[in-house]
Amino acid sequence: MDFASQNEEKQYKKWLKESPFNTVSHEVFNHAIPSEDELLAIFRKDKEFIKDKHFIPFQEFYAETFIPFLPQNLSDEQEQILSTLTWRYIAQKIEAMNKSLKHAYDMLDKNETQKAVDIIKALAEAGHPEACYLIAAFSMQGQLVPRSAETILKYANKAMQFVSHPRSNLILAGLYNEGYGVERNPKKAISLILDAERHAQEDPTVYPILAEYYQDGYIVGRDVEKAAVYAYRSEGMK
Repeated sequence: MDFASQNEEKQYKKWLKESPFNTVSHEVFNHAIPSEDELLAIFRKDKEFIKDKHFIPFQEFYAETFIPFLPQNLSDEQEQILSTLTWRYIAQKIEAMNKSLKHAYDMLDKNETQKAVDIIKALAEAGHPEACYLIAAFSMQGQLVPRSAETILKYANKAMQFVSHPRSNLILAGLYNEGYGVERNPKKAISLILDAERHAQEDPTVYPILAEYYQDGYIVGRDVEKAAVYAYRSEGMK
């Protein structure tokens, strides 16, 4: 294979190891393997997309190569591996995605809201968890994105597809507590909040929200001791 440089070769080998074309994928899915030249072309296209801040969802990016060769009905093992491959594909781009998200925040500060929302939507479609949460939150508030139960459910669940995202739990808790677009289910709402608590250390920004919920008795019963604990932890974030 003709690489432009030793650095490109090194990057390509890392990309290939983490891509759907790795050894494990070949063994499990037994799909048609693109030629070496085709793989190098896919790698270069991926790098160009990242450079241009153009993040494409896993299924779309591999639509012409990997996806058509998947079995129609996947086994549990295949589903699990496909999920792992999807997250690896997203994780390869997280650093670049985070930079784009920061740019979107900067535009929000400058009141360039539509441009900011367009970037966040693109990141959410590509699977960035925080961007997914933001779209769900905007929709829940009916600000920047129209209020829609379908949108809230889609993106809040997508935010939690590969990682714990406690704030998304809280959004869904509000949805089920209200019965907005779903059958009202207070027990499920409480369960979602308790799950957010279990993962709170992974996302400390949820502490002040939990403190407020327990202080006011929103969805969960009022518990001033818990409210004080979460308020104290919130102070530790400053």
